[in-house]
Amino acid sequence: MNKPLSIEHAENTSLKQTAKQFAGQVLAAIASKRTKELIDTPISQPTGLQDKLIMAHLKRQAFRQNDADFFERLHIDFWQGEGGAVFSENCDHRFENLFLSKQKLDFDQLRQIWDERQPKHIVEFGCNSGLLLQYMTTELGGVESSTGIEINAEQVRKNQESSKFDSRINFLNADGGKWLLENGQANSLFVSNGGVLEYFRRERLDEMLTHICNNLGPAVFFAVEPVADDHDWKKTTESVPFGEELSFSHNYTDLFESNGFQIVHQRAVEFESWKMMATIAVTD
Repeated sequence: MNKPLSIEHAENTSLKQTAKQFAGQVLAAIASKRTKELIDTPISQPTGLQDKLIMAHLKRQAFRQNDADFFERLHIDFWQGEGGAVFSENCDHRFENLFLSKQKLDFDQLRQIWDERQPKHIVEFGCNSGLLLQYMTTELGGVESSTGIEINAEQVRKNQESSKFDSRINFLNADGGKWLLENGQANSLFVSNGGVLEYFRRERLDEMLTHICNNLGPAVFFAVEPVADDHDWKKTTESVPFGEELSFSHNYTDLFESNGFQIVHQRAVEFESWKMMATIAVTD
């Protein structure tokens, strides 16, 4: 990530990008059957020229129409497929270089809240290669079970076959929202780190957090998520696509508070060309 993660960056397009989008618009009209297929099942990494151009048009159209459903389907395609697997192979260093080096203050706050409230279970959404879940399971006292939810089946297979994880940890290939509604339990610490909730549309997060608050309390949620540096939370509670990925910059204060949580810690941390917001929220 070497370009600023901003709403402005998502809004502005170069002449080359504009030309691709226009060509895609023309092709979308000609190849209407293929276009409908790509609307229903977007491809995050298209290979053929036709699909590349049509997808460029569809992404721009979805951005203009604020079509959050389309972007969520697009993100699912990326993380389920080869893109998610490549990310895991290339980005394990981020746990040590970013989380351990720059988020110690946030983890220290989490440890204090954990000790006060004494949850029994940890659930990490988008656990990737499991490094953070392993760290939390061994660093926090009294953990009875830990569950890593990951949408990429290949990554889950690797985690399950590895012998490096604490025996209390279980890895599952599942959609985090669906798993939570069917399997979540009280006295849990829910975790997302490094960019997970940014790929969920706001309506799904509302459903998940309301379910936790109404049915799974007491609970703690620890979220470390990127946000657009030009997303003014004082002016809007809307979730807005941002950056090159067109993931969602959520208003995390409103997201948690409007769904019944109390925020007990929140801090912005600058990383290279992007900003992470660490939030710890609790239920009664």
